[in-house]
Amino acid sequence: RHRNITLQNLRMAFPDIDNNRVVILAKNTFHNMGRSTAEIIHVASKGATTVNNSIHNWVTVEGKGHLDKAIKKGKGVIYLSAHFGNWELMSLTIGTNDCPYNVIVRPLDNPKLDRLLTGMRSITGAKIMPKKNVLLDVLKRLKRGEALAILIDQNTSRELGVFVNFFSTPAATNKGPAIIAMKSGAAVIPTLMVREGRYRHRLIYGEELVLHKTGNLEKDIFLNTELFTNNLESYIRKYPDQWFWMHRRWKTRPE
Repeated sequence: RHRNITLQNLRMAFPDIDNNRVVILAKNTFHNMGRSTAEIIHVASKGATTVNNSIHNWVTVEGKGHLDKAIKKGKGVIYLSAHFGNWELMSLTIGTNDCPYNVIVRPLDNPKLDRLLTGMRSITGAKIMPKKNVLLDVLKRLKRGEALAILIDQNTSRELGVFVNFFSTPAATNKGPAIIAMKSGAAVIPTLMVREGRYRHRLIYGEELVLHKTGNLEKDIFLNTELFTNNLESYIRKYPDQWFWMHRRWKTRPE
């Protein structure tokens, strides 16, 4: 089932490439998922002290100056990211930064697996926050100068999202990140982990995104959600086999 979803999504996103190339991209996507799963289990099993001391043996960092500049503003930082590369290893690496770090997640349906994954995700100090009714707590933390990671590349409902183009097709996209960014004034820093070879990774901090401020709330929510999505799409186009194509990104359709 997920193989078919992956092939469908790739053909929709890249209508001009031939089927052989689509199949190669799909296979590479699954290879990345398999390696990433094994890597995060291996890394997390080392324990907090070892991971904190050695994580940069596996990960190189690009654009750290963009992040340092954002932290100095003192209004908090939003790491804008996606299910891309080894995103769990990205989260652990971010946790080693000298800035309190929070992650909004949807709890897994399996309680045992959820506890296991929460333990892994928090090994470098991240605070894991279930997404339900989290807005006020998030805004308080950003106001204190803390950081927040948000992944905005998955399908959502019409009620929770707005439709912005993603690979030239309208996709229901969570408007929460735009609202949090606008209300908090936090710096929005595109943050993605790129796999380089089998066991090496590059964490990229992009330049701070300049938010739209037209004075019209609904318009600004749409424009900033579009801004975030376009930025992430640019990375996915550059590294197409590193995104989570097996997700039904365009499941919710406009009326």
